[in-house]
Amino acid sequence: MSNNLPESQPTPETTVENNESFGELLSQFEKSHSHKKDDDTKQREGTVITVSAEFVFLDVGLKIEGALPVAAFKDGELPKAGDKLPVSIKGRNEEGYYELSLFKIAQPKDWSSLERAFEEKAAITGTVTGAIKGGLTVDVGVRAFMPASRSGVRDATEMEKLVGQEIVCRIIKLDVADEDVVVDRRVVVEEQEHAQREQRYSQVREGDVVQGTVRSLTEYGAFVDVGGVDGLLHVTDIAWNRISKPADVLSEGQQVEVKVLKIDSEKRRISLGLKQL
Repeated sequence: MSNNLPESQPTPETTVENNESFGELLSQFEKSHSHKKDDDTKQREGTVITVSAEFVFLDVGLKIEGALPVAAFKDGELPKAGDKLPVSIKGRNEEGYYELSLFKIAQPKDWSSLERAFEEKAAITGTVTGAIKGGLTVDVGVRAFMPASRSGVRDATEMEKLVGQEIVCRIIKLDVADEDVVVDRRVVVEEQEHAQREQRYSQVREGDVVQGTVRSLTEYGAFVDVGGVDGLLHVTDIAWNRISKPADVLSEGQQVEVKVLKIDSEKRRISLGLKQL
C-alpha cells in the first residue's frame, strides 16, 4: 500500500510563510470540497466483508471496496464479517481499493471549553481525521486545522500515519465567529520530551552503570542515548588500547553498557565510559 500523500499535497515543510494563512488554507479546502459527494474526511458507514492478515475489507457504498489496515485496531480485537464501522476515505491504494481510516464520531461543539483551553494554553486531545493541503484536519469537538509544520513529525510519510490517531495538542488560534481553530501538536511533543529529559537527568547518578544506544559517531567520540538523554562517550574512554576513531569499534544503533563518569548539571552534560567496565 502506498504511504505517500497525494501529489497535489505539499510536504510537511509547507508553512504559513507560503503567503497563505492557516485560515485561508482551511477555507480553500472547505470551498473545494463543499459540493463533493465523496469528501475524504466525511464519515461513512462501512460493512465488513472479509478480514485478511493485513487488511479489513469493507463495503462503503461505492463500486470499489475499501481496505482498512489491521493495525488500526490497537486493542487487537478485529471485527468480523457483517460488522458496521464508521470510516473515512483517505485515497486509493496501488491495488485500486479505497484507503480507509477509522472515523471518530465528533464530540458535541463546546466553544466555551475550547476558549478556556485557548486562554489557559492547556493541552487537549483530538483525533486526526484527514490530510489536506498544508496539514491535517483534527477533531477536537469541532473541526480544527493543524499545519504540517506543527505536526511534530519530519516527513509526509510520518504525517500520513497520524491520520486516525488520537493526539494531544494545543490551540494556537481560535476564532469563534468564523469557527476557525488551529492546533499545534509539536509544541506539546517538545514539552513532553523536555520534561522526560529533566526527569532522567535527576535520576542519573555518577558511578551508575546504564544501558544505552549509540545515537551518532564523531571523530572524538560517540553520543549515547541513555534513556532519553545523551551522554558523550569520549574516544579515550572506549577502550584501554589506542583507537583511531570510534567508528572502528562502534556503530550507530548499537546497544552498549556504559558507566556514568561525570555529570555537569549546569551544562547538562553527561560523560560516559566503556573501558571502565
